[in-house]
Amino acid sequence: MKPLVIGVGNRWRGDDGVGPRTVDAIGRLGRHDVDVVALDGEPARLVAAWTGRRCVVVVDAIRAGAQPGTIHHLVGDLRIPTVVGESSTHGGGVAAAVAIGRALGSLPERLVILGVEPAAIDHADHLSPAVTGAIDDVIDRVLTEVSDACV
Repeated sequence: MKPLVIGVGNRWRGDDGVGPRTVDAIGRLGRHDVDVVALDGEPARLVAAWTGRRCVVVVDAIRAGAQPGTIHHLVGDLRIPTVVGESSTHGGGVAAAVAIGRALGSLPERLVILGVEPAAIDHADHLSPAVTGAIDDVIDRVLTEVSDACV
């Protein structure tokens, strides 16, 4: 099964749209070695999307107190730091999905979370300049994970 890239967020809330906009850009590349999907961050939908997948990369806006546009790269034992769970822009979100997936035994073998520090989460249909400037790096990191770590 192909790796899955999940873009989490809301396109109409400024930098919260970084996940969906990232998977849109990857989809436009026409790559056939990866599946992409945009989701709203509801934990049950995240778990359903990654169940049965070996390798999943999640892109989401995460507030951790860094400079806007900073990319947080989380991988390893899947113990998501508390700051991610408390600071995700979605109620429950990725941290809750990881906890549910762990409890159900339905986590991917490899789960990578790329969190982008937002500048503004408000009613807007565009990303801030700082987050827009980070998109190419996020895409590169996603494709590196897919090509190197998900094989």
